[in-house]
Amino acid sequence: MHNVDLPTVEDLARLADIRTPGCVSIYAEAVPQSQESDKARIEVKSRLREAVQQLEAAGTSADLVESINAAVDGLLTDRHFWRRQSNSLAVFANGSTLTTFRLANRLTGLTEVSDRFSITPLLRAVTFSHSALVLALSQNSVRLIDVSSSSAATELAVPGLPTDLETTLALDLTNDRDTLAHLRTSEDPKVRMREFSQAIDRALRPVLAESDRPLILAAAEPLASIFRSVCSSPRLAESTIAGNPEERSAEELAASATPILDELHAAELAAQVARFDESTSRGLAVGTLDRVAVAATARAIDTLFVDIEERIPGYVDEISGVITRSDADDAANYDVVDEIVRRAFASDARVLAVRGAEVPGGGPVAAILRYALPA
Repeated sequence: MHNVDLPTVEDLARLADIRTPGCVSIYAEAVPQSQESDKARIEVKSRLREAVQQLEAAGTSADLVESINAAVDGLLTDRHFWRRQSNSLAVFANGSTLTTFRLANRLTGLTEVSDRFSITPLLRAVTFSHSALVLALSQNSVRLIDVSSSSAATELAVPGLPTDLETTLALDLTNDRDTLAHLRTSEDPKVRMREFSQAIDRALRPVLAESDRPLILAAAEPLASIFRSVCSSPRLAESTIAGNPEERSAEELAASATPILDELHAAELAAQVARFDESTSRGLAVGTLDRVAVAATARAIDTLFVDIEERIPGYVDEISGVITRSDADDAANYDVVDEIVRRAFASDARVLAVRGAEVPGGGPVAAILRYALPA
């Protein structure tokens, strides 16, 4: 299992709001295996040196440089921290605060020095849900498993959830004697499995009603199809973890759920791209960097697509949103793509942190608008 610190909306808002000289953002590749943790630590150390050089070149006070250096150096010597890693690591330091996140996403290494933190790569971790509920279903056992990238997979206790088919059909769950007699005398296995599935669906309804996470079914046929035919949850994923789940641990089922979550993410992104295309025909979408910057500044963005690997040094005017590009990438400027993200995030836009060709139009950013911008 990976050790993940999933950023909350509050974490992102706090980092996005900070404005102070000497904000250092470091993203580094990592590996979950503790014996290989030195690779990430060495990369962070190297990027810290790069950041210090940029700070000194920008004329940052020696005290601030030393404070940032000492804070990150303290992290580098924390053996317990480096024993527990994931696929990427984000470090934010400015002399008064040090914030770290261990991320499940594989992010490209980055060193950014400015008067604000670089948050765009961090948003990749929260663009799509990395959690789900897995229903491991067989005639002999029923489990509801909580799957998340930030914690170990665990079985949930669900009041009234049937334990197995035979026990369920031996109980009067409906208080209806005619129905009970039918269940006991039916010789059709599929009828019995259908009634079993209906009992499971009834028990799950209160739990699923309080969750916006997808439900992923792990079951063999014909029980899988029978449960699908009676399931009342609109969040049941189309794909199934095939086969009998009885001998599979919660962690094994969580691993099998990952590609299904990926399918759901791809479908959701495709739906948003289709929405962008439809909005374009109505004048409610823009796909150029300059127009998106203006829209972000005007708080006109409903949904923002951003390429997490695209960086353009410069400035974005606080009032007009006009971009001034810079030739040099140093501590005196900032990443305008990241600034567009920051302004969109501050206006409660949905930010989809994606990669390259996933952005409609092929640019670094694109946006669906709340209202049309002046020509």
